[in-house]
Amino acid sequence: MSFPVSKSNLQRIRKSRGKKNFKGFRPQLTSLIDVMTILLIYLLKSFSSEGEIITVSKDLMLPESSAEKRPEQTVVITVNNSYVLAEDRRVANVDDVLASDELVIPGLYEWLGNRRAMTQKIEEHSDKVQFKGDITIQGDKRIRFRLLKKIMYTCGQQGYNNFSLAVLRKES
Repeated sequence: MSFPVSKSNLQRIRKSRGKKNFKGFRPQLTSLIDVMTILLIYLLKSFSSEGEIITVSKDLMLPESSAEKRPEQTVVITVNNSYVLAEDRRVANVDDVLASDELVIPGLYEWLGNRRAMTQKIEEHSDKVQFKGDITIQGDKRIRFRLLKKIMYTCGQQGYNNFSLAVLRKES
């Protein structure tokens, strides 16, 4: 005579746990709305529809102007009281430039020549890129005019003749 296998309470509990229908993780809707709102605000604040924004270094005090023209994407030359920077790369020391009697700044001249050659090489293979000779000069309002004249002359010698000076908009 055989006896039926007795089912203990433990076996019944294991079977009943497996039969429960778990519908999955259900996050609270309020938390999701808060997170999405914060992401939306952050993205709207960081979005720029006007192209590249010129970032001014901390040690520069740009002159003020009432000009209304928006900045365009061009080659940027930054001049502070110590260095001449081309696209954030140091190309000359201000003291050396002011001590020289030459109008051409050799480091800047070489950098602009390389930049122009690269742009013209790309221009040969693309219809979208064209060398226009546009350049933006970010200069501290305390730099000497003699230094600015040498920078502009050097840029002009390499074909960068369309100058724009970066300024701060005057509050009215």
